[in-house]
Amino acid sequence: MCIKLVYITNSRLPTEKAHGYQICKMCEAFALQGAQVKLLHPYRENPLKGKSVFEYYGVRPVFEVCTLPNWDIVRLNRWIPNKWFTPLFFLHALLWGRYAARKAAQEGADLYYTREATIAYWLVRMGLPTVYEAHVVPKRAQRWFIGRLAASRYLQLVVVLTSFIRERFIQIGFSPEKVVVLPDGMDLSLFEDLPTKEECRQALGLPLDRFIIGYIGRFRTMEMEKGIPELVEAMKYLPVVNGKEPLLLCVGGPMDAVPSYLELARRLGVPKRRFQFVDRVPNTEVPCWIRACDVVTIPWPWTEFSAYFTSPLKLFEYMAAGVPIVATDLPSIREVLRHGENAWLVPPGDPKALAEGIRYLLENPELSQKLAKQAREDVKQYTWKSRASKILSLCF
Repeated sequence: MCIKLVYITNSRLPTEKAHGYQICKMCEAFALQGAQVKLLHPYRENPLKGKSVFEYYGVRPVFEVCTLPNWDIVRLNRWIPNKWFTPLFFLHALLWGRYAARKAAQEGADLYYTREATIAYWLVRMGLPTVYEAHVVPKRAQRWFIGRLAASRYLQLVVVLTSFIRERFIQIGFSPEKVVVLPDGMDLSLFEDLPTKEECRQALGLPLDRFIIGYIGRFRTMEMEKGIPELVEAMKYLPVVNGKEPLLLCVGGPMDAVPSYLELARRLGVPKRRFQFVDRVPNTEVPCWIRACDVVTIPWPWTEFSAYFTSPLKLFEYMAAGVPIVATDLPSIREVLRHGENAWLVPPGDPKALAEGIRYLLENPELSQKLAKQAREDVKQYTWKSRASKILSLCF
């Protein structure tokens, strides 16, 4: 049976942020599982105008993309203070979600998929079989819509990233049988037959004679720092390792954050030559940037979001690239990584401990190789293909 699936998102596409890539990789994965997939998204003013999602993200053109009409109120945020713009944006999202759900209903699909609570609400109100993928626990007004979802017989499944999100949804009133934990994933094919570390460095113009400590991913999420300041401070404790001066390589942008990182380094007395910041690179090039590193990092500080509600794409890409990982010891991270088995975990918010973890792996190559090898083996269960297959098997 050929399943017809409509994925609806209220997001600008393409977007530099990771959620756009995740959405498109899931559409690709559903299509590669045999589904007929159509992705609906709103028109928005886009600095990436002229680039298709297939070109921008490097995904295969195996699904259809349709841009729906939309009054782009995001532009109003330039003139309206956030305290007024936030409720306006929510009201607009609610109304556009109703319009998008009505348009989607005309497709006569077997399954409707979304990451927006308001869109999921309208889909089940219209009696459409719906999967809601939750990356956060909704608060305030959205909590009411979530409650309505829990009671609907048209809700097929709730897909969440961590067991902690699942617990919250069950507390809200969702049936445990309908809430499944599926972390994010990666495309293993992008990491097969990678060049050597040295070949990647030569191709990217990176030094061959230095230890490279990598961070590959957006520097900030939802205006929150993702640990770059802690990494910069950690470099203070890593002046030399085995006679080599380490280089901190951060790839992903936004570049307007870089001056503050360099100013922090200046105050700490760490020379500028020990840092290299690179803006976003094409997703197809990410494996080579990771492979070029001696150690890669997830240096997140402790926040409720990072500790319980996130499943970073970079984590699975790091694992697939076969590079040893140093990560902060957070509950969400421990759902995938195990200290001393497939990664090295350090206390969050402690730059000195972060530096010591990095140094330990750089000075112990046998352990580093062991961790990387195990991570490469473990990541095989976290592919977009297996994720899509699991969702479809639970719905049909």
